[in-house]
Amino acid sequence: MQSVELSVKRVELLMKLGNKKFLIVILRFHGDVLLTKPMIDDLKANYPNAIIDLLVFEGTASLFEGNQFINEIIEIKTSEGLSLWQKISSEFSLIRRLNRSKYDFGFFLTTQWRLALLSISMMGAKTAAVSDKKREGFLWVNSFTTIFPEAGDNHIVDRNLSALNVFDIKISTNPSLDLPLSRKTEIKATEILKSKGSPTKFCVVHPISRREVKLWTKENFIVLIDELESKGIKVLISSAPDSFEVDYVNYLEANANSRPINIGGQTSLLELAAIIKKADFFIGLDSVASHISAAVDTPSITLFGPTSAVNWKPWSRKSKVICRDGSEAFCEDHGHKEGKFKKCLCYITPQRVIEELDSFHFNEYN
Repeated sequence: MQSVELSVKRVELLMKLGNKKFLIVILRFHGDVLLTKPMIDDLKANYPNAIIDLLVFEGTASLFEGNQFINEIIEIKTSEGLSLWQKISSEFSLIRRLNRSKYDFGFFLTTQWRLALLSISMMGAKTAAVSDKKREGFLWVNSFTTIFPEAGDNHIVDRNLSALNVFDIKISTNPSLDLPLSRKTEIKATEILKSKGSPTKFCVVHPISRREVKLWTKENFIVLIDELESKGIKVLISSAPDSFEVDYVNYLEANANSRPINIGGQTSLLELAAIIKKADFFIGLDSVASHISAAVDTPSITLFGPTSAVNWKPWSRKSKVICRDGSEAFCEDHGHKEGKFKKCLCYITPQRVIEELDSFHFNEYN
């Protein structure tokens, strides 16, 4: 209780000294949250004593555990599975909390309708929300101090930074994405690798994405894994602890002619990040793991299907992407489907990935 009181007094003291208090709202997935890191860094560069809070969905900010730039991570549940009364009760509790926090600025990086009410509750704060074609009416626009543009032909990192620009907060000329890892996490990653035989030359293949439309085929991954192993590169296949994902990588392990190392579901996200950092390179889909590879400075190849690589490619000069250029042949399995399933990854062959690897001059980074 005493430590909480001291923390509150410290915040109040900093506020009296003229330091600013910021709230960044990003109600999406792990990768989306990670991509706010350059924005957080720029806030700290402008205001060294800034108090920066994040409002996120429960569990999605786990990569920011122990981050010294973040004062507090406020976690909320998704509305899925909640009764009407639970939704109303939790929402009003959050509104009261934000009102009491006395933020100077609020940045809303997603477009759920509930955020309009949260912005209004932040009395005295300047708030900025991202534009959206479905949110052009009076209610959305007038719930915030200002609206900043969606990504368009820019990366999401650039879009996030543009939110600072609307309040004349200086942004970096060359923003970078990094993910500091604790000594404890690094040691744990070393222990995991040691338990798997301590491979010296290895890559991490993360064959999973949260969304089905972003998946490649298991058969293609098996061919790729065997080809990499035949080149003397030990393959580590990884996944989240989710049962579907673990079953997926177990299938790849069981059906590959080679013997990849399976670490599916056996690491936390931070531990996986530390392992990817130690790898020679990374191969994955449009998922948080690909963004992690960029954040730990590991060369990577990411396969894109329906998602715009312009907006969502890993934020690193060491990252390569394979994405549609519009000339791909009609897919008999998915071409007749509507929506994002129509833009499948079937146009990518394992050989194309290998060719991309062969042209990737990793030595220039050593």
